[in-house]
Amino acid sequence: MKSAGATDVPLGIDAVTPQWLTDVLGSDVTGVRAEQIAMDSGFSSLLYRLTLTGDSVPPTLIAKLPALSEARGAMDLMGGYRREVAFYRDIAGRAPMKTPDVHVARIADNGVDFVLLLEDLASWDNADHLAGLSMDRARTCLESLAGLHAWSSHRANRHVLQQFPSMDNPMIREAMVPAFGYGWQSYLEKSDTALPSELAEFFEHFSDRAPSALSALTQHDMLVHGDIRADNLFFDGDALKVVDFQFAARGSGVADVAYLLTQGLPIEERTGQDEALLREYLGHLADSGVDYGFDAAWRDYRTAAVYLTLMPVVALLTWDIVPERSRRLCLTLTDRAVAAIDEIDALEVFK
Repeated sequence: MKSAGATDVPLGIDAVTPQWLTDVLGSDVTGVRAEQIAMDSGFSSLLYRLTLTGDSVPPTLIAKLPALSEARGAMDLMGGYRREVAFYRDIAGRAPMKTPDVHVARIADNGVDFVLLLEDLASWDNADHLAGLSMDRARTCLESLAGLHAWSSHRANRHVLQQFPSMDNPMIREAMVPAFGYGWQSYLEKSDTALPSELAEFFEHFSDRAPSALSALTQHDMLVHGDIRADNLFFDGDALKVVDFQFAARGSGVADVAYLLTQGLPIEERTGQDEALLREYLGHLADSGVDYGFDAAWRDYRTAAVYLTLMPVVALLTWDIVPERSRRLCLTLTDRAVAAIDEIDALEVFK
Protein backbone atom coordinates (compact mmCIF):
# COMPACT_ATOMS: atom_id res chain seq x y z
CA MET A 1 0.00 0.00 0.00
CA LYS A 2 1.25 3.47 -0.81
CA SER A 3 2.51 5.76 1.93
CA ALA A 4 0.07 7.45 4.31
CA GLY A 5 1.30 10.91 3.40
CA ALA A 6 0.48 10.67 -0.28
CA THR A 7 -2.07 13.21 -1.52
CA ASP A 8 -2.21 12.36 -5.23
CA VAL A 9 -5.96 11.77 -5.27
CA PRO A 10 -8.05 11.51 -8.46
CA LEU A 11 -10.95 13.99 -8.55
CA GLY A 12 -13.54 11.60 -9.94
CA ILE A 13 -13.53 8.29 -11.74
CA ASP A 14 -12.43 9.84 -15.04
CA ALA A 15 -9.09 10.64 -13.40
CA VAL A 16 -8.52 6.96 -12.55
CA THR A 17 -6.54 6.47 -15.74
CA PRO A 18 -4.11 3.74 -16.77
CA GLN A 19 -1.22 6.12 -16.06
CA TRP A 20 -2.50 6.98 -12.58
CA LEU A 21 -3.03 3.29 -11.80
CA THR A 22 0.44 2.46 -13.09
CA ASP A 23 1.92 5.07 -10.78
CA VAL A 24 0.09 3.97 -7.63
CA LEU A 25 0.19 0.20 -8.18
CA GLY A 26 3.76 0.06 -9.39
CA SER A 27 2.77 -2.23 -12.28
CA ASP A 28 2.14 -1.35 -15.91
CA VAL A 29 -1.60 -0.84 -16.43
CA THR A 30 -2.41 -0.55 -20.13
CA GLY A 31 -6.19 -0.26 -19.89
CA VAL A 32 -9.02 0.25 -17.39
CA ARG A 33 -12.79 0.00 -17.62
CA ALA A 34 -14.90 1.35 -14.74
CA GLU A 35 -18.42 0.13 -13.90
CA GLN A 36 -20.37 1.76 -11.09
CA ILE A 37 -21.76 -0.75 -8.58
CA ALA A 38 -23.85 -0.82 -5.36
CA MET A 39 -25.94 2.15 -6.45
CA ASP A 40 -28.89 1.08 -4.28
CA SER A 41 -27.07 0.55 -0.99
CA GLY A 42 -25.89 4.01 0.02
CA PHE A 43 -24.97 7.46 -1.19
CA SER A 44 -22.08 8.66 0.98
CA SER A 45 -19.52 7.22 -1.44
CA LEU A 46 -19.29 5.97 -5.01
CA LEU A 47 -18.11 2.43 -5.76
CA TYR A 48 -16.69 1.20 -9.05
CA ARG A 49 -15.40 -2.14 -10.27
CA LEU A 50 -12.26 -1.55 -12.30
CA THR A 51 -11.37 -4.11 -14.95
CA LEU A 52 -7.65 -3.82 -15.63
CA THR A 53 -5.33 -4.97 -18.38
CA GLY A 54 -1.58 -4.88 -18.16
CA ASP A 55 1.49 -6.60 -16.81
CA SER A 56 1.14 -8.31 -13.40
CA VAL A 57 -1.97 -6.38 -12.39
CA PRO A 58 -5.10 -7.71 -10.65
CA PRO A 59 -7.86 -8.45 -13.20
CA THR A 60 -10.30 -6.35 -11.14
CA LEU A 61 -10.22 -3.93 -8.23
CA ILE A 62 -12.83 -1.93 -6.34
CA ALA A 63 -12.39 1.85 -6.34
CA LYS A 64 -14.15 3.90 -3.66
CA LEU A 65 -14.49 7.66 -4.12
CA PRO A 66 -16.49 10.39 -2.35
CA ALA A 67 -20.09 11.09 -3.25
CA LEU A 68 -20.94 13.95 -5.58
CA SER A 69 -24.12 14.80 -3.63
CA GLU A 70 -24.80 16.73 -0.43
CA ALA A 71 -23.53 13.65 1.40
CA ARG A 72 -20.01 14.99 0.84
CA GLY A 73 -20.70 17.82 3.27
CA ALA A 74 -22.17 15.49 5.89
CA MET A 75 -19.23 13.13 5.65
CA ASP A 76 -16.84 16.05 5.93
CA LEU A 77 -18.54 17.19 9.16
CA MET A 78 -18.39 13.67 10.60
CA GLY A 79 -14.86 13.03 9.35
CA GLY A 80 -16.20 9.87 7.75
CA TYR A 81 -13.81 9.76 4.82
CA ARG A 82 -10.82 10.45 7.08
CA ARG A 83 -11.86 7.64 9.42
CA GLU A 84 -12.16 5.09 6.65
CA VAL A 85 -8.86 5.97 5.01
CA ALA A 86 -7.15 5.88 8.41
CA PHE A 87 -8.55 2.43 9.11
CA TYR A 88 -7.48 0.94 5.79
CA ARG A 89 -4.12 2.70 5.90
CA ASP A 90 -3.08 2.09 9.51
CA ILE A 91 -5.15 -0.79 10.92
CA ALA A 92 -6.24 -3.15 8.12
CA GLY A 93 -3.84 -6.07 7.97
CA ARG A 94 -2.67 -5.42 11.54
CA ALA A 95 -5.83 -5.98 13.58
CA PRO A 96 -7.43 -9.44 13.61
CA MET A 97 -10.56 -8.22 11.80
CA LYS A 98 -10.09 -9.21 8.16
CA THR A 99 -10.80 -6.69 5.39
CA PRO A 100 -10.31 -6.65 1.62
CA ASP A 101 -6.66 -6.37 0.66
CA VAL A 102 -5.75 -2.67 0.45
CA HIS A 103 -3.78 -1.46 -2.58
CA VAL A 104 -4.17 2.31 -2.14
CA ALA A 105 -5.61 4.45 0.68
CA ARG A 106 -5.19 8.19 0.12
CA ILE A 107 -7.00 11.34 1.16
CA ALA A 108 -6.44 14.96 0.16
CA ASP A 109 -5.72 17.69 2.68
CA ASN A 110 -9.33 18.91 2.39
CA GLY A 111 -10.50 15.71 4.12
CA VAL A 112 -13.12 15.05 1.44
CA ASP A 113 -11.42 13.92 -1.75
CA PHE A 114 -10.11 10.40 -1.21
CA VAL A 115 -9.52 7.14 -3.04
CA LEU A 116 -9.43 3.54 -1.93
CA LEU A 117 -8.35 0.71 -4.20
CA LEU A 118 -9.42 -2.56 -2.63
CA GLU A 119 -9.54 -6.25 -3.38
CA ASP A 120 -12.64 -7.20 -5.39
CA LEU A 121 -14.77 -9.57 -3.28
CA ALA A 122 -17.12 -10.41 -6.15
CA SER A 123 -16.66 -14.15 -5.53
CA TRP A 124 -17.58 -13.75 -1.84
CA ASP A 125 -21.17 -13.78 -0.56
CA ASN A 126 -22.27 -10.31 0.52
CA ALA A 127 -24.78 -10.72 3.36
CA ASP A 128 -28.21 -9.09 3.05
CA HIS A 129 -29.15 -6.75 5.89
CA LEU A 130 -32.81 -6.77 4.95
CA ALA A 131 -32.99 -10.56 5.11
CA GLY A 132 -30.79 -10.58 8.21
CA LEU A 133 -27.90 -12.78 9.30
CA SER A 134 -28.01 -16.45 10.16
CA MET A 135 -26.97 -17.37 13.69
CA ASP A 136 -23.77 -19.02 12.45
CA ARG A 137 -22.74 -15.90 10.55
CA ALA A 138 -23.56 -13.67 13.51
CA ARG A 139 -21.26 -15.79 15.68
CA THR A 140 -18.48 -15.53 13.10
CA CYS A 141 -18.86 -11.75 13.17
CA LEU A 142 -18.86 -11.67 16.98
CA GLU A 143 -15.45 -13.35 16.98
CA SER A 144 -14.15 -10.84 14.43
CA LEU A 145 -15.46 -7.91 16.48
CA ALA A 146 -13.87 -9.27 19.63
CA GLY A 147 -10.57 -9.49 17.78
CA LEU A 148 -10.73 -5.82 16.75
CA HIS A 149 -11.87 -4.62 20.17
CA ALA A 150 -9.23 -6.60 22.04
CA TRP A 151 -6.46 -5.54 19.64
CA SER A 152 -7.37 -1.89 20.15
CA SER A 153 -7.30 -2.33 23.93
CA HIS A 154 -3.65 -3.41 23.98
CA ARG A 155 -1.19 -0.68 24.88
CA ALA A 156 1.02 -1.31 21.85
CA ASN A 157 -1.81 -0.33 19.51
CA ARG A 158 -3.25 2.65 21.36
CA HIS A 159 -1.40 5.27 19.33
CA VAL A 160 -3.35 4.58 16.12
CA LEU A 161 -6.71 5.15 17.83
CA GLN A 162 -6.20 8.88 18.27
CA GLN A 163 -7.22 9.37 14.62
CA PHE A 164 -10.76 8.31 15.48
CA PRO A 165 -13.31 10.41 17.39
CA SER A 166 -15.18 9.25 20.44
CA MET A 167 -18.69 7.90 19.91
CA ASP A 168 -19.69 10.82 22.13
CA ASN A 169 -18.74 13.82 20.01
CA PRO A 170 -20.33 17.19 19.19
CA MET A 171 -21.52 16.10 15.75
CA ILE A 172 -23.54 13.28 17.29
CA ARG A 173 -24.93 15.34 20.18
CA GLU A 174 -25.72 18.45 18.16
CA ALA A 175 -26.91 17.01 14.84
CA MET A 176 -27.77 13.30 14.97
CA VAL A 177 -29.52 13.20 18.34
CA PRO A 178 -31.80 16.22 17.67
CA ALA A 179 -32.74 14.71 14.29
CA PHE A 180 -34.11 11.59 15.99
CA GLY A 181 -37.48 13.14 16.80
CA TYR A 182 -38.23 13.91 13.15
CA GLY A 183 -37.24 10.39 12.11
CA TRP A 184 -39.33 8.88 14.90
CA GLN A 185 -42.43 10.68 13.71
CA SER A 186 -41.76 9.28 10.24
CA TYR A 187 -41.47 5.79 11.72
CA LEU A 188 -44.77 6.13 13.57
CA GLU A 189 -46.48 7.26 10.36
CA LYS A 190 -45.07 4.50 8.16
CA SER A 191 -44.80 1.47 10.45
CA ASP A 192 -47.56 -0.98 11.32
CA THR A 193 -45.80 -2.12 14.49
CA ALA A 194 -47.80 -1.79 17.71
CA LEU A 195 -45.53 -0.23 20.33
CA PRO A 196 -45.74 -0.88 24.08
CA SER A 197 -46.84 2.35 25.73
CA GLU A 198 -43.71 2.66 27.90
CA LEU A 199 -41.46 2.32 24.87
CA ALA A 200 -43.49 4.80 22.84
CA GLU A 201 -43.27 7.36 25.65
CA PHE A 202 -39.54 6.83 26.05
CA PHE A 203 -38.76 7.46 22.39
CA GLU A 204 -40.88 10.60 22.38
CA HIS A 205 -38.18 12.00 24.69
CA PHE A 206 -35.19 10.21 23.20
CA SER A 207 -33.16 13.38 22.69
CA ASP A 208 -33.24 14.07 26.43
CA ARG A 209 -32.08 10.56 27.30
CA ALA A 210 -29.44 9.97 24.62
CA PRO A 211 -26.64 11.96 26.33
CA SER A 212 -26.58 9.58 29.30
CA ALA A 213 -26.33 6.64 26.90
CA LEU A 214 -23.43 8.24 25.06
CA SER A 215 -21.61 8.83 28.34
CA ALA A 216 -22.14 5.21 29.37
CA LEU A 217 -20.96 3.83 26.04
CA THR A 218 -17.67 5.70 26.17
CA GLN A 219 -16.49 4.36 29.53
CA HIS A 220 -14.44 1.82 27.54
CA ASP A 221 -11.99 3.10 24.94
CA MET A 222 -11.99 0.48 22.18
CA LEU A 223 -12.05 0.90 18.43
CA VAL A 224 -15.58 0.11 17.24
CA HIS A 225 -16.65 -0.45 13.65
CA GLY A 226 -19.70 1.73 14.15
CA ASP A 227 -21.85 0.32 11.33
CA ILE A 228 -21.48 -3.43 11.64
CA ARG A 229 -24.45 -4.45 9.53
CA ALA A 230 -24.91 -7.43 7.25
CA ASP A 231 -24.45 -5.41 4.06
CA ASN A 232 -20.88 -4.70 5.22
CA LEU A 233 -20.02 -8.38 5.68
CA PHE A 234 -18.61 -10.71 3.00
CA PHE A 235 -18.42 -14.45 3.60
CA ASP A 236 -16.53 -17.28 1.92
CA GLY A 237 -17.43 -20.41 3.83
CA ASP A 238 -16.26 -19.76 7.40
CA ALA A 239 -14.10 -16.80 6.34
CA LEU A 240 -15.29 -13.23 6.86
CA LYS A 241 -14.10 -9.89 5.52
CA VAL A 242 -15.57 -6.59 6.73
CA VAL A 243 -15.89 -3.31 4.83
CA ASP A 244 -17.07 0.30 5.36
CA PHE A 245 -15.29 2.01 8.25
CA GLN A 246 -16.68 5.53 7.85
CA PHE A 247 -18.28 5.36 11.31
CA ALA A 248 -15.26 3.85 13.08
CA ALA A 249 -14.95 5.47 16.52
CA ARG A 250 -13.74 4.94 20.07
CA GLY A 251 -16.11 3.57 22.67
CA SER A 252 -17.52 0.38 24.15
CA GLY A 253 -17.08 -2.67 21.94
CA VAL A 254 -20.42 -3.93 23.23
CA ALA A 255 -22.07 -1.17 21.17
CA ASP A 256 -21.01 -3.04 18.02
CA VAL A 257 -22.33 -6.28 19.49
CA ALA A 258 -25.72 -4.79 20.33
CA TYR A 259 -26.04 -3.21 16.89
CA LEU A 260 -25.13 -6.46 15.14
CA LEU A 261 -27.52 -8.64 17.13
CA THR A 262 -30.54 -6.41 17.77
CA GLN A 263 -30.72 -5.04 14.22
CA GLY A 264 -28.78 -7.55 12.12
CA LEU A 265 -30.55 -10.72 13.24
CA PRO A 266 -34.17 -11.41 12.29
CA ILE A 267 -36.39 -11.20 15.35
CA GLU A 268 -37.11 -14.93 15.37
CA GLU A 269 -33.37 -15.75 15.24
CA ARG A 270 -32.37 -13.37 18.04
CA THR A 271 -35.25 -13.92 20.46
CA GLY A 272 -34.00 -15.51 23.66
CA GLN A 273 -30.34 -15.48 22.56
CA ASP A 274 -29.03 -12.04 23.61
CA GLU A 275 -27.38 -13.04 26.89
CA ALA A 276 -25.81 -16.23 25.51
CA LEU A 277 -24.38 -14.42 22.48
CA LEU A 278 -23.01 -11.61 24.63
CA ARG A 279 -21.29 -14.18 26.87
CA GLU A 280 -19.80 -15.78 23.77
CA TYR A 281 -18.35 -12.42 22.69
CA LEU A 282 -16.97 -11.81 26.19
CA GLY A 283 -15.32 -15.22 26.04
CA HIS A 284 -13.49 -14.21 22.87
CA LEU A 285 -12.35 -11.01 24.59
CA ALA A 286 -11.11 -12.97 27.59
CA ASP A 287 -9.15 -15.29 25.32
CA SER A 288 -7.31 -12.17 24.11
CA GLY A 289 -6.60 -10.95 27.63
CA VAL A 290 -9.44 -8.43 27.99
CA ASP A 291 -11.80 -8.75 30.98
CA TYR A 292 -15.03 -6.82 30.45
CA GLY A 293 -17.31 -8.44 33.04
CA PHE A 294 -20.80 -9.68 32.24
CA ASP A 295 -22.81 -7.34 34.48
CA ALA A 296 -21.17 -4.23 33.00
CA ALA A 297 -21.41 -5.66 29.49
CA TRP A 298 -25.10 -6.51 29.88
CA ARG A 299 -25.81 -2.98 31.07
CA ASP A 300 -23.90 -1.56 28.09
CA TYR A 301 -25.62 -3.98 25.71
CA ARG A 302 -29.07 -2.84 26.76
CA THR A 303 -27.99 0.81 26.70
CA ALA A 304 -26.63 0.42 23.17
CA ALA A 305 -29.72 -1.49 21.98
CA VAL A 306 -31.78 1.58 22.87
CA TYR A 307 -29.34 4.27 21.77
CA LEU A 308 -28.46 2.70 18.39
CA THR A 309 -32.09 2.80 17.32
CA LEU A 310 -30.87 6.24 16.32
CA MET A 311 -29.22 4.78 13.20
CA PRO A 312 -32.24 3.52 11.23
CA VAL A 313 -34.60 6.13 12.65
CA VAL A 314 -32.49 9.10 11.53
CA ALA A 315 -31.96 7.35 8.18
CA LEU A 316 -35.73 7.56 7.68
CA LEU A 317 -35.24 11.26 6.99
CA THR A 318 -33.86 10.25 3.57
CA TRP A 319 -37.16 8.54 2.69
CA ASP A 320 -37.90 10.75 -0.33
CA ILE A 321 -34.51 10.27 -2.01
CA VAL A 322 -33.60 6.62 -1.39
CA PRO A 323 -34.72 3.44 -3.19
CA GLU A 324 -37.62 1.34 -1.92
CA ARG A 325 -35.25 -1.29 -0.48
CA SER A 326 -33.60 1.34 1.71
CA ARG A 327 -37.00 2.47 2.98
CA ARG A 328 -38.00 -1.08 3.90
CA LEU A 329 -34.61 -1.60 5.51
CA CYS A 330 -35.01 1.40 7.84
CA LEU A 331 -38.44 0.22 8.96
CA THR A 332 -37.29 -3.39 9.40
CA LEU A 333 -34.23 -2.47 11.45
CA THR A 334 -36.28 -0.21 13.70
CA ASP A 335 -38.85 -2.99 14.15
CA ARG A 336 -36.05 -5.40 15.13
CA ALA A 337 -34.55 -2.92 17.57
CA VAL A 338 -37.93 -2.22 19.18
CA ALA A 339 -38.62 -5.95 19.60
CA ALA A 340 -35.22 -6.50 21.23
CA ILE A 341 -35.56 -3.51 23.57
CA ASP A 342 -38.94 -4.76 24.73
CA GLU A 343 -37.83 -8.35 25.23
CA ILE A 344 -34.65 -7.62 27.21
CA ASP A 345 -36.25 -4.80 29.21
CA ALA A 346 -33.56 -2.43 28.00
CA LEU A 347 -35.34 0.69 29.24
CA GLU A 348 -34.58 -0.40 32.81
CA VAL A 349 -31.03 0.95 32.50
CA PHE A 350 -32.42 4.47 32.02
CA LYS A 351 -34.48 4.45 35.23
